[in-house]
Amino acid sequence: MSLSLPHLPRRLIIAREKAGLTQADLSKKIGIKDRQTIASMESGQRRITVEELLAIMAATGQEMDYFTDPFRLTGEAAFSYRASGVSDAVLDAFEEKAERWIATWRYLGEKRGESPGLMRQSLSINERSNFEEAQAAGESVGSLLELGAVPAEKLASAIETQFGVLILHVDMPKGVSGAACQLKNGDSILVNRKEAEGRRNFDLAHELFHVLTWDALPPERVDRENPSGSKQKRTEQMADNFSGALLMPATALKPLWDKSLGEEGLFDWLKATARHFHVSVSALKWRLVVLGWMSKKEAQAIEDETYAREELVRVPRLFSRQYMERIMWAVDRGEMSVNRIMELLDLDLDSLKELFFAHGVPYDIGL
Repeated sequence: MSLSLPHLPRRLIIAREKAGLTQADLSKKIGIKDRQTIASMESGQRRITVEELLAIMAATGQEMDYFTDPFRLTGEAAFSYRASGVSDAVLDAFEEKAERWIATWRYLGEKRGESPGLMRQSLSINERSNFEEAQAAGESVGSLLELGAVPAEKLASAIETQFGVLILHVDMPKGVSGAACQLKNGDSILVNRKEAEGRRNFDLAHELFHVLTWDALPPERVDRENPSGSKQKRTEQMADNFSGALLMPATALKPLWDKSLGEEGLFDWLKATARHFHVSVSALKWRLVVLGWMSKKEAQAIEDETYAREELVRVPRLFSRQYMERIMWAVDRGEMSVNRIMELLDLDLDSLKELFFAHGVPYDIGL
């Protein structure tokens, strides 16, 4: 009997490479006459029988779930974290949970026939691009998504519907504010929902830049705010320029700058305008520097911490409405048990019910 599992070929490649085996090595170990047969398995042109999979498990030292569990990503995804002072062990533990969330979304999408298309959105930005081009790209994306004069208000929903990128607001380890995940079957952005609103919005835009430029400017696993490498530092600066322009387009910011600056003190103006765009004072003042409307010296003289305590922190609901709608679809159709969902989402029954209610997703009261 042969197995029809969509992610099995990719997992076979990962398991073989992880074991340090060539295709020829693996073919010998499992008793297949030539490496071309392994190549056909890995390309998906030839199905793998149960007997062959058992032999592959023995040869690679992996368990059955490594190859067959649909709620794992098993090396298929690449993550980049916006983080500071976080150990690899902490990131590894969080990534294991994040992979389950994303794999669940993918699995249910396949069941519904809603798998993402083969074409991935991208920007015409590469390592030779300059900061002005990154800013122009940010403004262009805002126009393309029709975000209007206050882009942060529509950004998340527009990314989901028009770019097909999954966005999840989740609880992340201390020191991690966001993450991007590149996956062949659909990219994702995770945002730490416990951060202040301005930080969340900037991180969302920042991670969107990485999603849209991943192939040309692959980010490191830890996307540090102050990277040491010159190439990575430039990539992060481009991401910041993109994010500032996306969230605070010059055409929307200039009238406020011209009109209000003479009517109130600079500090008060910065606070009010940052609140208007749903960004931090820090992001706003450096956007003004980039536009040439404020000097770097003036910006450095303004203490960001002065306003941090004044930001209203409204904690978003876990995950997202569209994510929970897909979960409820699975419950209604019997595709997943409630116990399995609670295990994957790390929620008890009452918390799961409350989350459905909070997102406005009708649920069976008999859960």
